[in-house]
Amino acid sequence: MKNILYVEDDMINALVMEKLLKGHFQIKHVTDGETCLALLEEQTFDLVLMDINLGRGKMDGVEAMHQIKGNPHTRDITVITVTSYALPEDEERFLREGFDAYLAKPVERQLLLQTLNHYLG
Repeated sequence: MKNILYVEDDMINALVMEKLLKGHFQIKHVTDGETCLALLEEQTFDLVLMDINLGRGKMDGVEAMHQIKGNPHTRDITVITVTSYALPEDEERFLREGFDAYLAKPVERQLLLQTLNHYLG
């Protein structure tokens, strides 16, 4: 089973995502970018789902993604943003930033699974 790291500071969103993916993927949840980066150094994940707003005073999802993509050890991991920024220009902006794909909250289960299966085979 493929391993997904979900970076999300909102516990309700995290529980919903775990329920959506249960039985399809192994999912590990962390609440901030710093923990995400540390965990990626210790464990192997096939894909990262990344929220953009990760709480006040902390690294946001864009910065965390840039650090993932800038690290030779982790740069090939697919990073998909799952965000409440849902305007058409938001999708363009996040894809330009370097995310591999974009999903708007609330994410539809079928679209989520299609997107993950596309990137994970």
